[in-house]
Amino acid sequence: MATLAQWKTSIKADNPSLTKMVDGNSIALSTAEYNKTIDEWAKASFDQEIATSIKENGGKSPNYSRYRAEAYPSIGDQLDMQYHDSVNGTTTWADAIAAVKAKYAKP
Repeated sequence: MATLAQWKTSIKADNPSLTKMVDGNSIALSTAEYNKTIDEWAKASFDQEIATSIKENGGKSPNYSRYRAEAYPSIGDQLDMQYHDSVNGTTTWADAIAAVKAKYAKP
């Protein structure tokens, strides 16, 4: 995973200059505007990379509830697990829920 500094370096290499439209004219950004824009893009890219990593690999995140909701089996599958658990004396449903909770821990 790239650091924030690495993201800034990469984005600057890909975008050595930036422009904005003013009254229909393309004008180069000032140094301050350029640096601010690069910083914002790098932060957004860095944050997205972290979120993607947590979603794929698990971990603590303020978004844990959203990741859990997406990872839980469907309600129909959960009901089926519960039925089979009661008939067979197994813990399939509890194990499935515990696995999701462990993967996406509360911060």
